[in-house]
Amino acid sequence: MESTLHKIYHDPAHPAGLASLNKLRIAAGEASGVTPPLSQVKHYLEQDDTYTLHKPARIHFPRNRVLVTGVDKQFQADLVDMCEYVADNDNLRYLLTCIDVFSKYAWVRCLTNKTGTVVSAAFEDILSEGGIHVKLQTDEGKEFYNTTFKQLMKRYNTKHFSTASEVKCSIVERFNRSFKGRMWKYLTSANSRRYVDVKPDLTQAYNNAYHRSIQMAPAEVNKDNEKSVFNALYKTRPQRELCFKFNIGDTVRISKLRGKFRKGYEQTYTDEIFTVKERIGRQPPVYRLADLAGEVLKGSFYEPEIQHVVVDENKTFKIENILARKKVGRKKQVLVKWLGWPDSFNSWIPEKDIVEA
Repeated sequence: MESTLHKIYHDPAHPAGLASLNKLRIAAGEASGVTPPLSQVKHYLEQDDTYTLHKPARIHFPRNRVLVTGVDKQFQADLVDMCEYVADNDNLRYLLTCIDVFSKYAWVRCLTNKTGTVVSAAFEDILSEGGIHVKLQTDEGKEFYNTTFKQLMKRYNTKHFSTASEVKCSIVERFNRSFKGRMWKYLTSANSRRYVDVKPDLTQAYNNAYHRSIQMAPAEVNKDNEKSVFNALYKTRPQRELCFKFNIGDTVRISKLRGKFRKGYEQTYTDEIFTVKERIGRQPPVYRLADLAGEVLKGSFYEPEIQHVVVDENKTFKIENILARKKVGRKKQVLVKWLGWPDSFNSWIPEKDIVEA
């Protein structure tokens, strides 16, 4: 049956060639007279690079909530590129946006550039107005990861961190969409490209508008009503039975971070293969992964971000380059870089083991 599956799947002229699991299963049944079990077709595809490297990757799926217990506990910050409007806005090129994760109260500062010095000065101005927060979450951009900003965080005793997830700072990014939406509407209404003068008004309007998630305006949140805000944010969800899709030791590929305009036919999963190191019982569950050398990866991964693959002793791996050659006695060996794998996996192999694709 495996030969039938392989013949059909890799035939570009066949209606089920390079298609979905179900189409392949139906076609294999028609070709052989016996419809193979779903598990058999799934196992075949999980060991096929063509399928596993290009399997559609999900971007939108439920994630763990960011849990913050009160105001002044955690900021999220981000930069918004406004270079397109620089000529009409006093040479200002960026907006530094910052939000209190709990209260949703936001601050916006205009920047001439995104150097560490300029970003740090603007963020210190926010701290002087918004108070010192215990934590700050940003993406891993150099505007936030530099000596000047690091010294600022140390001076204010603020823990600065980033996450490895594709969704970096979801709350401030959601604010950015709301703020820019208001801004674009104003520019259209005023028939203008100048936003800098109205930026304080837009910020104030946002902070004083009713926010559905906290059931009041961000400006109304304070220490006295923290408990009611917490209850609004973190209403008890019905607990589902915890069910893990992957087992410890499973071999998996990781979904590639897909840009906004990445085409669907480009590779969607990594060439490199990893193993499941740990299962974490959250809602939804997440996993810690390690590479095949045992080094644990930074961060955790949701089930839609990884894909089970079958690796057996007959599996072949593609070579990107031959880096060096040598002889060990009468045997020829080559140092190879494996396609899609980091340099730490470069290795010497017998030259005779190389086969033409």
